[in-house]
Formats: sequence, C-alpha cells, structure tokens
Amino acid sequence: MTRRGGALRLVQQVEHGRVAGELAAAWGNGTFSAPTPLGPVRTAAARHDDGWRAWDARVLFDEAERRPLHFTDIDAGEHIRLYRQGVERVSLADVYAGVLVGMHWTGLYRGRWSAPGAAARVGRSEEDRRLQDEVVAEEERRWIDAKQRAWTENRPRALFETELWHNYELLQLWDLLSLYLAVTPADEEGPGSAPVPWGPQLRRVEHAVEDVLLPAVGTRPGGPRIAVTAAVRSPGEVTLSPFPFRAPVEVQVEHTVVPDRPWSSAEVAERVRTTPTDAVAWRLVPSPQEAP
Repeated sequence: MTRRGGALRLVQQVEHGRVAGELAAAWGNGTFSAPTPLGPVRTAAARHDDGWRAWDARVLFDEAERRPLHFTDIDAGEHIRLYRQGVERVSLADVYAGVLVGMHWTGLYRGRWSAPGAAARVGRSEEDRRLQDEVVAEEERRWIDAKQRAWTENRPRALFETELWHNYELLQLWDLLSLYLAVTPADEEGPGSAPVPWGPQLRRVEHAVEDVLLPAVGTRPGGPRIAVTAAVRSPGEVTLSPFPFRAPVEVQVEHTVVPDRPWSSAEVAERVRTTPTDAVAWRLVPSPQEAP
C-alpha cells in the first residue's frame, strides 16, 4: 500500500508475486546465468507469497489508522499461518519450488538468511521471536526430506545445494525489485542521487523515486557476486546496472485505488471488491552506459 495524491494504491501480494515470476522468466544473459531448474524456480518466484491470497481477498484492516493494513504491520502469528498455508500449497505442486518458498518464508525471520542472528522483519515481542524460532526449526527439518526428493542423481549433491541457495538469493532480488516496481511512482524522474540499499523503506506508506541497490547475487551458482542498481531516469522506465536480463522487460503492476480517508473494515473491503483494478506499466532497460 502507498499513499499519494489523496489516494491509497493497494497492490495485492499475489500480484507482486506474479511480477516476480515474470522477472525470473526473463533473467539471464552473457553475465548472469539463467536459473536452473528454470520451471520450479519461476514457480517459486511467482508463488512465493501465495499464502497471502485469502488474506488479500479479506483486505486486512488497521483499526488504529482506519485504513487497509500495511503488509509489514501484520501480526506475527497471522504471518506464520498464511505463509505456512502458502508453502504447503506450492509444495504440493512442486517440491523444489516448495523448498524455495519455505526458504523465503523463514528468511523473513532471519534477515533473509544474511547473517547469524540477523533480525526478523515481522513482530517485535519475545513471544513473536519464540514463534518464529519454532517455525524456522520446523521448516528446516522439513527440508531434509523435501531436498532428498528434489535432488536428482544426474548432479552432485554439493552442486544441488549451491544452486538451491543461489536460486534463493535470486528470489530475494526478484522479490525486492518487484516491490520497488509496486511502490515507486511511475510518473516521475529520479534525482540521480547515490543509490541506497533497498528494503527498509518498505515500512513506509509514502514513497518517492530513489536510486537503490538490490541485494548482491552471484552471476552463476558459486560465482562472483554483483549488486544491481535500479534507478528511474524517465517516467515508466527503470534502468538496471549491470543489466541482468536477456532483453528489456516490460511488466505491468495491477493495483486498486481508494480514497485516503477513514474507513470501516467492512466498507473498505466492499470498496476494494467493487473497484476495477488499474495498472502501472514499467520498462526495465540497461543503464545508458551499458546500452548497445
């Protein structure tokens, strides 16, 4: 959810996931290798927030603010319930994709698996941390059997594990790039300032155009790591440096616009249900220095 011009723009989590899936499908060029196995990885990217589907339909509500709930403000217990359902559904469709989605879920409680002791993005209390620790331990135990089923004998286990964590890190980049497209105004130009790490800004309700650094990822499994910079140099166009896709990518992000005013839970849910969605179009291109 973003606030701008007297209105709230609501993007469903599953819509943001759909966009991430399109980014996954387009990934790869002479510098960045395409993900392997592509089908399950693209499924994981597109469905990494599948557990939000029923919650999106309900339009979670912030009683104190009298508006739809910002996704980062969700109760930790509710967050666990919805992601558990999403992981279960994806795992039934594809065991490898299910492991990746489980890694994404638990990574939200472990600083995206960036470092030992990294902070969670959801919840603040001791009870929240206890619940999240239990979930992480339970999910890591589940991976033992799931990874054994996903691993095929035509590649060494070490390569399988390296590729799996590489694909997890790609998923985090696609997740954050898709969120950047969801909240950044598409009708403005960026200031051309020094890029800042992207992620903490997602707790905001109001967003301006800014140059950002996406998480560093390997150019291939086990390969050198590179951080991609995203910037808006003209309305509706995001430049990426270095450019990680085969060709320029065009995506649309669907959203619902409602007035920025006090609501009741029932009336805003009805308003969202009956309001046609709109879409913002983005084109992702190489930076001018990389353009042929």
